[in-house]
Amino acid sequence: MQQMKRWVVSEAAESDVQSLAEALGVSPILARLLWRRGIRSTEEAQRYLYPGLSGFYDPFLMKDMEKTVQRIRQAIDQQEPVMVYGDYDADGATATSVLYLALRELGARVDYYIPDRFSEGYGLNGPAIEQAKERGYGLVITVDNGISAVEQVALANRLGLDLIVTDHHTPPEVLPDAHAILNPKQPGCNYPDSMLAGVGVVFKLVQALYGRLPDEFLDLAALGTVADLAPLQDENRLLTLFGLERMNESPRLGIKALIEAAGLQDKKITAGHIGFSFGPRINASGRLDSATYAVELLTTEDPVRAGELAQFLEERNQERQALCETIFGEAQALIEANSHWLDGRVLVVANRGWNEGVIGIVASRIVERYHRPTLVFSISDEKCKASARSIAGFDLYAALTRCADLLDHYGGHKMAAGLSLPEEKLEQLRMRLNEIAEEVLTEADLIPALDIDMEVELGEVDLRLVEQIQALAPFGFGNPSPRFAVRGLALESTRVVGKDAAHLQVRVCQKGRQLDCIAFRRSEDQPLLDELAAVDIAGELAVNEWRGRQSLQMVLGDWKPSPVQSFDARGCRDKFAWLEVHKDSLTVLCFQESNVEEIEKRLFGYPWNEGKYRLYHVEASGRWRHVAGEDEPTQNIVYYDLPSQVETFVDSMEALIPTQRLHFIQGQQDQEWLRQALFDWLPEREAFAYVYRVLRQVGQGTVAELLAKMQGPLNTVSLTHILQVFTQLGFANLEDETYYVIQDAPKRALSDSQYYQEQERRVQALKQVGDLLLSASPDTMRQWLTAHRTV
Repeated sequence: MQQMKRWVVSEAAESDVQSLAEALGVSPILARLLWRRGIRSTEEAQRYLYPGLSGFYDPFLMKDMEKTVQRIRQAIDQQEPVMVYGDYDADGATATSVLYLALRELGARVDYYIPDRFSEGYGLNGPAIEQAKERGYGLVITVDNGISAVEQVALANRLGLDLIVTDHHTPPEVLPDAHAILNPKQPGCNYPDSMLAGVGVVFKLVQALYGRLPDEFLDLAALGTVADLAPLQDENRLLTLFGLERMNESPRLGIKALIEAAGLQDKKITAGHIGFSFGPRINASGRLDSATYAVELLTTEDPVRAGELAQFLEERNQERQALCETIFGEAQALIEANSHWLDGRVLVVANRGWNEGVIGIVASRIVERYHRPTLVFSISDEKCKASARSIAGFDLYAALTRCADLLDHYGGHKMAAGLSLPEEKLEQLRMRLNEIAEEVLTEADLIPALDIDMEVELGEVDLRLVEQIQALAPFGFGNPSPRFAVRGLALESTRVVGKDAAHLQVRVCQKGRQLDCIAFRRSEDQPLLDELAAVDIAGELAVNEWRGRQSLQMVLGDWKPSPVQSFDARGCRDKFAWLEVHKDSLTVLCFQESNVEEIEKRLFGYPWNEGKYRLYHVEASGRWRHVAGEDEPTQNIVYYDLPSQVETFVDSMEALIPTQRLHFIQGQQDQEWLRQALFDWLPEREAFAYVYRVLRQVGQGTVAELLAKMQGPLNTVSLTHILQVFTQLGFANLEDETYYVIQDAPKRALSDSQYYQEQERRVQALKQVGDLLLSASPDTMRQWLTAHRTV
């Protein structure tokens, strides 16, 4: 079972949400989702729901943009060779492609250079700068790197090489002395959106160079933005939204080849496809080989070459997946073998020979598994390099800055970073980071939070709502697909699906409505779910298409057992047979003394039942009185029969503990008991009239004597109740167990009798018991139990 999560349901000002819904003419659910995303006014909502290309900001608002544009135009005018110095991930590859294509279109003498991950590492390096100078380049423009390259930029300056940095990573305290720096995060930059990816910064540069929005590069900008997990808000959302439109309408050759390699020709491409299909394939090039293949794919105009390159990346991606599985398994084995690491709050896992290109993915998977900031090191003779991933509440870059004296190099941001250090300092780093984490992370922080937009009833969601939600797309990091929680759902069925039997299909229902759910990579949870009667679920709504039919589906993010686990076996014809065939040890609760005696006689004293049953009589106060079997209740509690009032049933639940499962097996026998009890306690008015006529005829008699002279369904109990009412109303006297009629008694209403009123209340209480424990639907009963069970 996956790690337990904390469900965090967002709050909203409901009056504001309702006002927004009315102003926009949308459902309250959609209005709440907008409010949740910080969209509070009608104007903001209109811009969000109906975005346009005019929503992009002026690129010259970015610090050093004018200076950068002038220097590039100078290089173009003078035909000065320009090098685009990129990075080997998807953001770097797309940024390199955009700037290379744009400069070539503007007539520049331009080429690109991607450092080798294994021999050169991340970012600018001295040998590459020296080589650029030797090859005659006069201008080097970094993309998606360079903001920390103080020494390397100083080298370029000494060599007489102008260097422009375009980057989006967190700037260090000391910036490189470059000719110009484009980074919306740098001090003094007032650009409205500081969360652009590297390709987003390059896109703004090209917009400034072109003097218009370069919409031909929106597809590449979207690819890099999503793959780099830039938050899909503000301009990133616009880049992704319109980039996806371009991918679906007229994809460039390289992206079309990626679509075909991923088998998505007949699908509408979404941000999810970028994140889970295209991004990994682009990244696989730089992780296992050279990112130049990815840039070539994204810039080629040869369809045959595009197909070859896409297939090459497909093969590399498959290698990468296999390699990740191997290293993740080895890393997990190391953690389990050193379980004391989990006593700390930061995991530092290292091994010799791990492939540097995939340790970032492995770090992400370890974070997903253990929910701790994680550093995964690959150790070699020359170096000890790591990729790090964090959790909410732990600023990774700030923590590494406090450990800078141990490190040879580091860079990144709050949630992800890269670093290197001497192997002998690994343990020091582990200790130092855990000390920092002790200061800032609480125990609650180590339980992953699942953010939930709102709780709904199953009847509130349908395909139309899913259609409305699409107005909030594209979904991804920073703009997640809305997540809903639905509580108290009956669990109808589970089924393992997928070619590797890795996924779990779950069907739930509530008030007659069914919902199919899919839980990816959670097939191992099936035995746990099959033990439950009801679940609370949280996930994202989606449309499932199968053979031309559309149906509502939820992609499960998490599930929990509902607080009340009630198994409905009502209508049972043979309750003893049910008790005997049930496999679990049972605790049987009886409200009626006669049933207690019968159960004790039939179930106890036989060797084959040894230890299986515990029997308790539930008294009118709700207290359990132990009768037979061990005096310790089991997990499975069986309510065998009916109490005389609902309050007794409620009081009986006070002895329950949260994990106990409730079984209700009331059936035909209880229906008959209820019918008879209602008649016995308060017969129909015709029965009262009949008894009075007989009593007047005979004048006197005991209950037995009077009953002998009567016909019909009356019995000793019902007749006694009638006679007690007559005595209270003055219709008869009782002396020595004999009732004497009072012939001249004045007429009075039966309801004048206090005893009659008490019996009416008893009957009404008994009817409520029947309505609940015999007649209520499973949904109604589950909701009632949830509301009244106090554990």
